[in-house]
This record gives sequence, C-alpha cells and structure tokens, in this order.
Amino acid sequence: MLFDPRSFVPELDAEQQPAWTPHRRHPAAGCRPAHGFLTLPGVAPSVPVSGRVTYADELEITDLVIAQLEAGVLRASDVSDPTGAGDAFTQAMFAWLNPRIPHCQRLQFGFALIDQAAAADQIMQFGWEDGLQAPLYLAIELPGEEVYGIGRARAQALRAADPSLLFTAMSLVNAACSKSLFVRTPDVLLDEFARWHWDYDATLADDDSAREFLKENWGGDDADIERYLPSVVRPELAPDDTLPRYAHVLPGSSQLRELSPRTLRAMARSEDAWLAETCAALADLRLTLARAGDRSAVAGAQWAEPAYSAATIAYCESDYVSEVLDNHFECANNSGEATMFQCFIPIATERKAIRQQFEDLANMLRIIGALDRVLTLISS
Repeated sequence: MLFDPRSFVPELDAEQQPAWTPHRRHPAAGCRPAHGFLTLPGVAPSVPVSGRVTYADELEITDLVIAQLEAGVLRASDVSDPTGAGDAFTQAMFAWLNPRIPHCQRLQFGFALIDQAAAADQIMQFGWEDGLQAPLYLAIELPGEEVYGIGRARAQALRAADPSLLFTAMSLVNAACSKSLFVRTPDVLLDEFARWHWDYDATLADDDSAREFLKENWGGDDADIERYLPSVVRPELAPDDTLPRYAHVLPGSSQLRELSPRTLRAMARSEDAWLAETCAALADLRLTLARAGDRSAVAGAQWAEPAYSAATIAYCESDYVSEVLDNHFECANNSGEATMFQCFIPIATERKAIRQQFEDLANMLRIIGALDRVLTLISS
C-alpha cells in the first residue's frame, strides 16, 4: 500500500490512475526483505536512549526520606537502584509493609504513597485540603466492596450460646474498625437508612412524627409507609444486639453486655467447632485491641470520603440493605463527591515519631488480620 500510486480521493482516481494489483512492486523495493524500508538507522552509543521527568516537589521529601532511613525501622538494604528520594522511600516502605499485610478473605484494601498535592487533589471538593500539612502521606485504598451477611441462623446460634455473644462480636468489630479499616456494619447501614427515611434519627419510634415524615417526604400509600417504619426495618437491618448501646431502642437490650476475655476463652472450649473457633477469634481480637491501647495509626489521618468500604457486613440479606447501598452508590456516582481512599496518614519526620508510627501501623495490620478472621467466621 505504501507504493500505491493512487490518491486518497476516489474521484481523482477514476480513469486517471492505473489500478493497483497485488503483484505490482515498486522498483526501489528490489529483492530486499519486506521490513527493510522500516529499518531504523544505527544510533551512536553517546546518544541518550531514555529520559526521566522530575518535579521540584521531590526535593522537598529528601530530608524526610533520610530521617526515615536513619530512624532504624526501614532498611536501606531494601532499596535497589532508586531513581530518586521518593522511589527509595517507596521501595523501603513497601519492603516493610508487604510481609505484614495479612491475607484477608473478607476485607479489601491496599496502600499507596502519595504527596501532598495528590492528596489535596482528592479532597479539595470537600474543602479539606487545608488540613494537609505533611509533604508525604500513606493512603489506605479501598478499591471495591463485597457484601456479606451474618444471617439469622448464625445470629441465633450466637444468641443461643449467650444472649450477649452477638452484641460482643459486633462491639469488637466496631472497635477494630475504628482503629483500622472502614467497614459498613449494621450500625453504618442503619445510620444511612435513617438519613433517607427518618430525618437522620436512627432511634426514631413508630409515632405520628415518623409516619408524618415518611408521608411528607416519600408519599406513597399506607402500605409503603408501613414498610419503612422503624419497627419494621430495624429487625431486618440492624437489631439492637448488632448496634452500639447508644442506638438501642428495646427495653430488654439493657441486659446486653460485652463478654469478658475469660468468658470468651471458656466458650472457646465448646464442643461445637464453629462456636469454639468464633469465640477464640473474638478473644484474640480483643487481646489485639488491648495491646494496641488507645493509640491508632489512623488517629491523625485525614478522612477522604471513600466511595467503597473494605466490606459490608449486613445482619442478613434484605431489600433494605440493597436500597441503602443503591442509594449510596447512585449519589456517589452522580455527584462525584467520593474517592477511592479511606484516609491519608501523614508520614512522620522525627525519629521518635517515626518509630511510634511504625509500631502503630504494625498494630493496625495485626488488628486487620484478627478482624478479618472474625468476619470470615460470622458471615458468608
């Protein structure tokens, strides 16, 4: 085709140019191989064959990277042929992180190192960029979301073992989430449902105000209103023993309590293999949380309004769960006001703070591992 004498304008070709036939060959082609006319000329060794674009921002983290390596947690031996300070820190950081990230069956998450400008770009739509002061951040990524259900059968098995066992399990799950990954639990689902249907009040009762609010904002007939009454929704979406104590509405819920480590260890000796393993996992999660104390790797992080959570753990499969998630993702999609990150953790720059931050990160990863084990046992 490269030697076709015809033009690209069919009108000019008509009866003016000879037709192209496959056997025609330009004399210049001779007997050379077909790719010969595409052969590139030789390039002298002195000519650069690659390039690299750099920005002044990288210079700002050089002192930070040096301080990180000198603190004694990250190892310079994990860095190989870095292209700059940022690349050196990334190699060393992920050499420390990767062996400590637990293999999870329920929770989806990842980590990314991003600079201040990139973090600000993610959250400027919320007006939070002024809160970013550090030059570099460790971001928690939430790339997708799966929905798992505890189910009535498991819930009843936990309640049968002890009326407070499900309450204990969800209390520990919420405590672990507050120190690690954002998970949509029944508490979160109920709160989001209340924003849509109950004027932001998750403890709303079936009184005239509830019916009036539903009628005024959603219309529909009496059957639709009945379907969205708190007394109908809460048992399906979030019973009291799946919620924090402040969200309880039934008088009998005042008897619920968090079971002690000794009680959980005793229940872990049950002949029921699943119950024994679940109680052991809960005891281990409680111990992991206790060892972390009041500290948290995400305590000083900038929230990033994630579109996804690390997982949704529903009480059971229901239309209410689907409705909450559909509304959430539709709003996130239409408004664009969401990110793929949970939060941005500022990278420490002082020796003592650096060592403490890595201790906090190690505790967080241990919590995530213990949390995922519990969620795997109590949901499907």
